[in-house]
Amino acid sequence: MTQKSINNFLLTDNATVGQAKQWMNKLDNEAKINLVKLIYHRFHNRYIKHLNKLDSGFLKMAISCLTIETLESFRQGKKDTKGKGVGQKMFKDFFVIEQKLFPGFKDIAADFYSSIRCGILHQSETTNAWRILRKDDLLDKKKKTINATKFVKALEKALDNYIDCLKTSDFTSIVWKHALFKIEDVCENCKSKP
Repeated sequence: MTQKSINNFLLTDNATVGQAKQWMNKLDNEAKINLVKLIYHRFHNRYIKHLNKLDSGFLKMAISCLTIETLESFRQGKKDTKGKGVGQKMFKDFFVIEQKLFPGFKDIAADFYSSIRCGILHQSETTNAWRILRKDDLLDKKKKTINATKFVKALEKALDNYIDCLKTSDFTSIVWKHALFKIEDVCENCKSKP
């Protein structure tokens, strides 16, 4: 692809790579509004709005895991979650930051990563006797169950927390420095590799 076609590449329904780059160059109030909309749109339209329509707890958890990794990539300014221990750290960090919404999860973050996230995404099943339900408590460590419906509701609030943080922070803050780094990487990923 040529640079011209990259600039026209759609990142959302109504935002192109070229527009995102213009906003990142301006970094004024209008740019902030547009960049927040871009980030929110990517999360909400790709993940959250679909999660609430699913009847399968298993699918809810699979998409929730994708959402958590992506959200942490934005928060931490990471291109990806590749590398030994990086993905697991992303989940631990997420559960620490959002421990009010996910009580008890920081204590099981490593097991969650390997038994829920990796189990579902690599083997199409949970492992280590974990079960995904759509009833009961959000987390029952003794029974090793997670309520996917409640998990999604908490995840939606976590996304809202992140968006609110972006809205109330200025571009010199670490949250924005990391977000801008990730948006730049998202734009780079629109290029065709030889």
